[in-house]
Amino acid sequence: MGIHLTKGLFYRSNGTLSASAVAFVCFLSGIAITLYVANLVRSEMISQQKREAVAGLSEARGRLEGEISRTVAHGLGIRAYVAQFDDELFDMADYQEIAADLIEENPSIRSIGLAPNNILRAVYPFEANHKAIGLNYRLNSAQWPAIRQSMLTREVVIAGPLELVQGGRALLIRIPVFPAAFPGQKMQERSYWGIATLVLDEESVMAAAGLMNVINGVQVAIIDNNAEDAAENRIFGDASIKGKDFVSLPLHLPGGLRWELLGFPENGWSGAGSKVWITKLVGSLISLAFATMAFLLVSEIFKVRSMALHDPLTGLANRRLLADRMQQLASMSERSGDGFDIFYVDLDAFKAVNDNFGHSVGDQLLIEVGRRLQNQVRRSDTVARVGGDEFIVLTPGNMRREEKRAFLTRLSENVAKLFEYSDITIDVKASIGMASYPADAADAEDLLKVADGRMYARKARNRQKTNDIMGKGVPQAG
Repeated sequence: MGIHLTKGLFYRSNGTLSASAVAFVCFLSGIAITLYVANLVRSEMISQQKREAVAGLSEARGRLEGEISRTVAHGLGIRAYVAQFDDELFDMADYQEIAADLIEENPSIRSIGLAPNNILRAVYPFEANHKAIGLNYRLNSAQWPAIRQSMLTREVVIAGPLELVQGGRALLIRIPVFPAAFPGQKMQERSYWGIATLVLDEESVMAAAGLMNVINGVQVAIIDNNAEDAAENRIFGDASIKGKDFVSLPLHLPGGLRWELLGFPENGWSGAGSKVWITKLVGSLISLAFATMAFLLVSEIFKVRSMALHDPLTGLANRRLLADRMQQLASMSERSGDGFDIFYVDLDAFKAVNDNFGHSVGDQLLIEVGRRLQNQVRRSDTVARVGGDEFIVLTPGNMRREEKRAFLTRLSENVAKLFEYSDITIDVKASIGMASYPADAADAEDLLKVADGRMYARKARNRQKTNDIMGKGVPQAG
């Protein structure tokens, strides 16, 4: 029954529901694809922005690496200078001139200190740092670890940045001095002389490298991956960048520094450019066009199918569709035990209508009779035109005898109403034969024969009755 009703609904709607459903699915599929492509475009836009940001960071990295490496090279120059006089009595005045020249050449250097045997003996500038003279690094727990590391590794070690008592933050470059006893002596065989320390002002280093909090619209930060506490590893810039979708570059610095350069746009990565909106607009239009084509195609398919299963004049089911529905109901009857009834309707003296008034009037009469029959049935019932002036009403579920008689009477009365068309009035009459499945026949074909026979029997009785009343041989229109 459900299949029958569903098919009937689609047939009556000329496939509009199915076509609409298919078009809707096609449209949604197109929109889904459009959104997917738009996301790809958005991702590519963001990726392009990230590549541009990385390019900007790369330039900044090169400048910072160069600045620190240049400063370390200055320290190595001091080491070479001190190594020349390692066998002489240390005199602070011996290096004052070179220290002054280095600080003048590199303003990022705040001070330079020399500590033979790890005891600070010379510092420049002297006035601001003279109180530190005599400091024994071995006894200073804050500074000794970096100096000891430099002694053991015989490499430059950079510590910090550290907060200075006199204000600001500074990087401490520790340069161990191992003078050669003879030319070509290996570093591992040389004796330790002491340590040279360069104090670099952090802000001056960053400024000399051209680093700012924002470069070309990108916020910049530097973090120290050597820091034990991740919450305190900020070297430069806004630490909140670490919680965002940042881009980064490692800094290749001497002295064991493991800094990382981070970048994130001030307004975030933008994925709402014109390319995205154009993609969405074009995709939506294509989806709409595709859905429209799908609707028209499915509608046309149903229209063609409807033409094959419906009477072209009245729009009612034809014999083929009637047979299909009767077969469905017969199959369902085997499972449910419910049968069905058919009412075979044949117009009396229809030929006289065509002969007297023309086929156009006859066609209008057939259309009207079909409409009258449809007005008397349920949505689950079927009205079919199976011949020139023959109709069949199919009703699922066997009616009781009283219901059949009442329905038969109602059909007869409604069909037999006067038909008016233009200036013509026709007294319509019809003969109806009724049969029930499975009571009257074991299959649909035999059931039609039974109903047809009963219809002709009633037609004969009607003709006899008309002849008795009006006289034999008087033709009746309708």
